[in-house]
Amino acid sequence: MLNRVLALALCCGALLVAGCNKPVEGAAAEDKQSAAGTTPGGEAKKSASERILIPVEVAHPQRADISSYFETTTRIVAENRVEVLSKGAGICLSVTAEEGDRVNKGAVLAELDKTEMDAQMRQTLIQVEQRKTAFQIAERSLAEGIGAPVERDNTKFAYDQSKALLEMNNAQLRNQTITAPIGGVVTRRTIQAGILVAPAMPLFSLVDTDSYVLPIQVPEKELSRLSVGQEARVRVDAMEGQEFTAKVRRINPSVDPLSGTVKVVLDFTLEDKAKLRDAAFARVRLVMETHKNALVVPKDAVLEENARMYLMTVLPEGQANAQDPSAAPETTAKPGESVFVAQRIEVKTGLEDSNSIEVLSGVDDNSQVVVLGQHTLKQNSYVTITSAEKELKAREGVSFDEAIAAAKKKSEEEAKKQKEMEEAAAK
Repeated sequence: MLNRVLALALCCGALLVAGCNKPVEGAAAEDKQSAAGTTPGGEAKKSASERILIPVEVAHPQRADISSYFETTTRIVAENRVEVLSKGAGICLSVTAEEGDRVNKGAVLAELDKTEMDAQMRQTLIQVEQRKTAFQIAERSLAEGIGAPVERDNTKFAYDQSKALLEMNNAQLRNQTITAPIGGVVTRRTIQAGILVAPAMPLFSLVDTDSYVLPIQVPEKELSRLSVGQEARVRVDAMEGQEFTAKVRRINPSVDPLSGTVKVVLDFTLEDKAKLRDAAFARVRLVMETHKNALVVPKDAVLEENARMYLMTVLPEGQANAQDPSAAPETTAKPGESVFVAQRIEVKTGLEDSNSIEVLSGVDDNSQVVVLGQHTLKQNSYVTITSAEKELKAREGVSFDEAIAAAKKKSEEEAKKQKEMEEAAAK
């Protein structure tokens, strides 16, 4: 694209430099005659060889779907995210999960030293057996009439207490094994073998990739145009060249009084979620409105002046002269030369995106719209249709300095010729 613009810019620049001391074709008759050193009744005329033809590239408007967007940036967020904290205490013996690993719920992440816990468990088990036996003896004695109820009750309370202590020791022993509370990807690991782990110490961060969403803040004025299921186009900087489709899942019912925005949550398909990264930077274009089969032109082709929009179109010379005889040229074209006349058309525009703009009136499907070179044109300027490829081919092997030198030489020749014409007219 840069070569295309450069080719036409070089071509147009050379022609404009060459013609800076000459009248622009298509100007009013009096202006042309005055610039040429003649009067309306004079006899001096421009020859066909002096015609200035501005090279332009044209294209027909296209039919396509076009949408208006609300554009913003944000980061991917996992709604289901867990910080794994230690419930146990002791030296870490081993770590079985690394950052980036995908783990299932309940998978072992790390093991802490259980030596002390195992000893406490054996001691508690012995105590449970002792108190169980004491309770059974007291219960039989009461049944045989040689024991007291209070003795049976006391031994039962002691037995129940030892069983509760056993359950607590079991829980503490389980806490020496660090497991995944949810299935997901390990995004952070702070534990390593050999360190002393304390209760409530953060060990891992787990993210459920199936819970990836995209929160955005939309201005309050756009609230009426939002709806659940509305589509958005998403590009992630970390995945250049790919575009994802997301849909609105939730719209917060309240407006943030500080920012004047509404929180909107976008959701991805499960297939796309598997490709995404937590906290990745994303560029979002939320589709606000779509027009099907609209007449569109390149956005750069539209000219704006005094809050009005214009397009430069071209007509064959004969057709343009038939429509506007006052714009007829004073000379005829060279043999084999195709000459067109530029027309400045006011248009009404509609939706626009980054590349195209909808045209509601002013041109139709058959119009030839100038898409490159339009900024140098005036109403009724004479043009020739070319393309960037032709200009590049014509200038193949010519350096930029050589092209500038040629344009400067041509400008000097044209200025000298113009001066001679003016001196001849003065005589």
